Amino acid sequence: MKAIKLLAIAALFSTSSIYAATITTKVTSKLEWSEEGAYFSSSKGDISIYTIGISTKQFQSLNAIKKGDCVLITAGESKLEKYQGTISIMDFKSIKKVACK
Repeated sequence: MKAIKLLAIAALFSTSSIYAATITTKVTSKLEWSEEGAYFSSSKGDISIYTIGISTKQFQSLNAIKKGDCVLITAGESKLEKYQGTISIMDFKSIKKVACK
């Protein structure tokens, strides 16, 4: 029984990352903050990230992003879509600097 519970927990965590969406882009504007989110322009369009309830670590990594950085953003959404020129990320997981290609 214990093995089944462990297997179920492992399956839950492994499938959650399967459905995570990622985007790699170059930041083309300064990061701007509002009461509920962070906004910046990128090579793939404007990006809006809902930040209510994010952890200190998530905030620090997001706040460290500067114009000219290439970044990999991971979101909990299964797919990121552009609506009226803006990609909205409601379930922000992480952002990290990557090498520009």
